[in-house]
Amino acid sequence: MAPRGHDHLVKPGELTTLAVWSRWAIALAGIAAMTAVGRLVHLNPTTIALAYLLVVLFTSIWGGLILGVAMSIVATGCYNFFFLPPVGTFTIADPANWIALGTFLVASIVASRLVVMAREEAAEAEARRNDIEVLYNLSLDLFTATNRVGALGEAAGRALVSIGARGGGLVLFGETYYRQNVISWIGEKPDMVEDLVAGIGRHNNMVEIPAPFGRDVYLPLVAGGRPTGVLVARGVTAPRRALESVAALVALSVERERFIADNTRLQALKDSDALKTSLLRAVSHDLTTPLTAIILQIDAMKRTLGDPDALARVASVEAESRRLQRRIGNLLAMARLESGKFVPHAEATPAADLFHAARENLSGIRERRRFDVQVSPDCPDVFVDPSLALEMITNLIENADRASPPHEAIELVARIHPLDSTKVRLEILDRGPGLPEVSPDATARMDAEKESDVPSRGLGLEIARSLASASGGAVSLNNRGGGGAVARIDLPAAVVTESVVQS
Repeated sequence: MAPRGHDHLVKPGELTTLAVWSRWAIALAGIAAMTAVGRLVHLNPTTIALAYLLVVLFTSIWGGLILGVAMSIVATGCYNFFFLPPVGTFTIADPANWIALGTFLVASIVASRLVVMAREEAAEAEARRNDIEVLYNLSLDLFTATNRVGALGEAAGRALVSIGARGGGLVLFGETYYRQNVISWIGEKPDMVEDLVAGIGRHNNMVEIPAPFGRDVYLPLVAGGRPTGVLVARGVTAPRRALESVAALVALSVERERFIADNTRLQALKDSDALKTSLLRAVSHDLTTPLTAIILQIDAMKRTLGDPDALARVASVEAESRRLQRRIGNLLAMARLESGKFVPHAEATPAADLFHAARENLSGIRERRRFDVQVSPDCPDVFVDPSLALEMITNLIENADRASPPHEAIELVARIHPLDSTKVRLEILDRGPGLPEVSPDATARMDAEKESDVPSRGLGLEIARSLASASGGAVSLNNRGGGGAVARIDLPAAVVTESVVQS
């Protein structure tokens, strides 16, 4: 799993032909040297057998099992030819020497096998230790990287280096696997990468393609049961388990980055809402105090003025001041709703009671304009918070009053929704200029311009929309036949339960 240089053409564990022959030559030379020493100092058969066994063991450690077994056979032949009587022949005179010779051959072969197995297990343990060390260092790189632009791509690059890849990169999915975002890339990018990555996004399976140096591996990054991207490792020879472990770490890192980004956006929204609420409270407090003083001064002026024209002007100022006071109250109510500190308490409320309360709140409009109220006999009660419904109706009546010519009546109509029997429709109709005919569907036009055309519709309509939405309803504005506009409030109807009493 260690990185490999790009100019290294021999895979780990492979030897050139010259190196193989060199090992065989050195092993044979070792057997020959031990034979010569044994003959020179006249070693007895037991001692030379142990000496041969040492040579075989060292040969197995150095050259592997095949070389060790081969040297065991060669050493057995030398043992027989040079040290077992009759010396100089392969004939064995004493039957006991057959046992010694066979025992030596079996012992040397078994010892070679055990030595090779121990060496392989040690190498495997070392490889696993290196894998764990690489994964540990990689996990530190991935999970301690700061949340900055490019950090994830750099971490992916380090992941590719850690598995010895010659190239590759990190590709993340957008809303679907067809929408791909290449975070980082090392080396040449093949033309078929996009198609392969899209296929992995559909099937969520690893893809391995033979390459001139190792293989190209496409590793799906899975977090929470869904693919979030693909780690492409080109020219890699690392085992599959190591690649899967690296992919799992990168997938967790990608999910961590997305979680941090989502949490940052959520925290920003919370901070924005808190700032908006604090600002509304501060502005409302700063406006409410002087506005209350103005209204008190207007009441005092009305008691002292005797000129009808002056009284009319003062009454107009009073009406506008009270309207502004209601707007401030509406803004505070909206802020409390959005922050979750105010929960509407819905109850069954007759539509006629809501219309009556709205007229009482708008005494100035009631004095100069007629109200025509029509409540359908089959109209059910409205299931709504009465205070919120009253604010909706009041705001829309004020809009209708400003749009209507003098002395034109404002009509208030309540009936069951024509298309949904679970809702009540409240309508405020005027005979003003109506809405500009920009599109055949005025309601759709109003919704499309909701964010960009607030001044043209007035704050009252926006407040009514927000309060209706919080109450499970909606507000729409349309042109009225014969001229004027109609504002509709669709709210939930109260459920009527019937009890049958049997006598």
